[in-house]
Amino acid sequence: MTGRGLGSWTDDLSARERVREIATTLTGPRSVEWVREQAQVSSWQTAKDELEMLVEFEQVQAVEGDAGNTKYAPNYQLRYFSEVTELINDHTRAELREEIASIQAEIDEWKREFTVDSREELESTLTDDELDSDAIRDRNRVLRQWERYEDNKRLLKHALELYDDARELYPGQNDSSNSSVPLSQ
Repeated sequence: MTGRGLGSWTDDLSARERVREIATTLTGPRSVEWVREQAQVSSWQTAKDELEMLVEFEQVQAVEGDAGNTKYAPNYQLRYFSEVTELINDHTRAELREEIASIQAEIDEWKREFTVDSREELESTLTDDELDSDAIRDRNRVLRQWERYEDNKRLLKHALELYDDARELYPGQNDSSNSSVPLSQ
């Protein structure tokens, strides 16, 4: 690209900031070298130091990799709690309850459509001889969505369970009908 138009994502970030950007969006364990390359950082030591700092602050985890070399992985627990916090910050209790109802309505529709009582039961129909490849693909698509919906429902359930307690952490700001006050202030 020429000097005009959109700049690189690295333009306004320091080397350490670029390492943090890459490290906090990891989807699996990665080496220092991989993070260094993705962050477009020339110094291996800078990348290593920043990753170790992120481990110290529990933003990522250090795990044993190939041949005993340390790799860095997402902190899934922190991500989960961040998602719960985001739900509490951005939605009222009523909105969370309504989303659960919408998810359940979709699941109920799949149960009726495929005449099953559970996702596992739908999965067991994949080998039915009367199904053609399009029907199998459709069921696989529904299975992936169903699994994602169950995960979302569990997340919403936890947000509802923690909603009032999380709001009480900020005295004077604990009106559960007002979601405009973020918990992460």
